Amino acid sequence: MKNVLNIAIFGLSLNSLDQIKTQILLSLPKNMNVNWVNLAEQEIDLLLVNDAFFNAPGIQKLLSLQSVAYLRLVKKVENAGRIVGDQLFYPLPNAEYLRDWLFKKVIPQSELMSFEIPSMEMTHTQLTPLTVLNPEMTTEQVFNEIFIPRNGYIQLFDAQGFLALVDTRTERVWVNPNKTIQFNETLNQTYATAQIVQDTIKDKEVYDLRVWLWKVVNSSPSMDLPKVDLNQNFKLDIWPQFEKDLQRRDFLKIAACFSQGAHIADVKQALNLSNEKVLNFVACAVLLQLGRFIDQNEVKYHIDTKQVETGQMNKLRGFIGKLRRKLGL
Repeated sequence: MKNVLNIAIFGLSLNSLDQIKTQILLSLPKNMNVNWVNLAEQEIDLLLVNDAFFNAPGIQKLLSLQSVAYLRLVKKVENAGRIVGDQLFYPLPNAEYLRDWLFKKVIPQSELMSFEIPSMEMTHTQLTPLTVLNPEMTTEQVFNEIFIPRNGYIQLFDAQGFLALVDTRTERVWVNPNKTIQFNETLNQTYATAQIVQDTIKDKEVYDLRVWLWKVVNSSPSMDLPKVDLNQNFKLDIWPQFEKDLQRRDFLKIAACFSQGAHIADVKQALNLSNEKVLNFVACAVLLQLGRFIDQNEVKYHIDTKQVETGQMNKLRGFIGKLRRKLGL
């Protein structure tokens, strides 16, 4: 009698992963055990995969080689908990539909009498709090994961599918060539298996991570950026590499000011730029971990409000002039 199931779940954030694991355990017979395995396992009884990655070569290869029961995980609150065809919609308010599906598709019918079946009343009671305690990752949480070297390879995806593969150790990125990428509120990340990495990077162009992120973040109007206030002070520690476009000159001026450590409102006034442009620059730099907020005593850039075009501005122009000559602009 088989009383252990090998279950693989792929492509979810850690919060969603923990929630679904708990709901599966509550849905199965009490005396049935589960081994949580990865995609390299030779014998998988059940595969749950984020719908964004279902057509990935590694997933399709696994399904062609093994006779695996599977569900595609689709985040859709209005259908939460239901199973339609091969799609399981999450988050799960309860495990009723999942439990029925597992007993029909995964647990052999000939062995059902050997198991102690969990009551649905208990399942409902224990599952209810989980939908509250496990929110999706915020944009800032996703970017924090991107810049932790020990994470190795991670995948970026949104509601429409795979976006890019990131090597957090070397800060390189391989981008989905079939999409024009803009980030939005559905941006998320998950860890990548060795097979997924191999399939993704083979014969693909690689980019510098921070250069690519700066470009994409600045072209993503629907993205949630960190909150920044004009009264804060900011220091730029790493200069972004700017695209050769109409914004580049303004970006260079802003970067020159903040490289010294500056009061944000002073930079806006000195350069005569809009609040939106300066605040957006700082927000992008914070998100990409290119700088940090500082105390007033760390501010080195100052302006004379009566002589904005002299003093510090002359020094700034001189600095920018040297920078432009060095860059051949």
